[in-house]
Amino acid sequence: MLTPAQLQAIREVVATGSLRTAAKRLGFTPSAISQQVSSLERTLGVQLFERLPRSIRPTAAGAELARKAARLLADLEAAEEEMRSFASAHRGRLRLGSFWSAGFRLVPAVLAEFLRDRPNVDIRYEEGDPHRTIPAVNEGRLDLAVVFEYGMVPHSRPKDLNMTLIMEEPLYVLVPPGHRLAARKRIQFGELSAERWISYTEGMDASLNLSHICAASGFDPDVLFRTNDYNLPFELVRKGLGVAIVPELAMIESHDVCVFRLGDTSHIRRVFTACRATDPNPLLGHATNMLISAAEALHRRTDLPIAV
Repeated sequence: MLTPAQLQAIREVVATGSLRTAAKRLGFTPSAISQQVSSLERTLGVQLFERLPRSIRPTAAGAELARKAARLLADLEAAEEEMRSFASAHRGRLRLGSFWSAGFRLVPAVLAEFLRDRPNVDIRYEEGDPHRTIPAVNEGRLDLAVVFEYGMVPHSRPKDLNMTLIMEEPLYVLVPPGHRLAARKRIQFGELSAERWISYTEGMDASLNLSHICAASGFDPDVLFRTNDYNLPFELVRKGLGVAIVPELAMIESHDVCVFRLGDTSHIRRVFTACRATDPNPLLGHATNMLISAAEALHRRTDLPIAV
């Protein structure tokens, strides 16, 4: 099997016509280069050079091998450079999954930055809630997932996953315009016990979170409407059909819905990235840092009335 060192020796000897000059270029002694050439000739069973008193001349076989050596060494150098670009996260593959509201508020900035600054990265995205994306990461169908966990609905995640906190979201109560509590700067959450509630699909974390928060205030919410669309509660509240709780990432600008921030520190939603602990993909750290930066860049309102 030809080695890169032998290919380099043949290329340089043919290019310079001198063992001494080739040795100087490669940082070896002339005798070491001569031994490389002689060993190669014995291995291949063909003489590669005609030895003259003051020079060395390639045979037809030597000239052909030198041409092939130049191409092979160029391919090796290109392969090394390509592998370095994988190591530096300028080339590679990233399959990213996220739940809807993070996909809407955080992920676009990450996708845009990858496509702008790392055009040789093959990045793919798909939407899904944690009950879908966590198994996909575990099974190798996704590399990184953006997932959430409500403070009132903790989860035990697989131990072979690395979880990195991206942000903690406050939760907000939406009430219709003209509501009896709308003008207040501070309300007790229990004052909402008689309201009609707009919630999410039964059994899902957002629905369980509402039930736990209401139970902590001593009541069971009367849920009339359920949806998986975070935009629909705003419209239903706007029409006076009930009240709802939404996390910060799902908030939209609305001047005809009154908003209270939940003041209890356990009434939050945490957002994480999840990846396999064994996955060596260098893109994972870069993507996670981009998501953290995108979260820090969000405009966060601090002037809202409080529900405690």
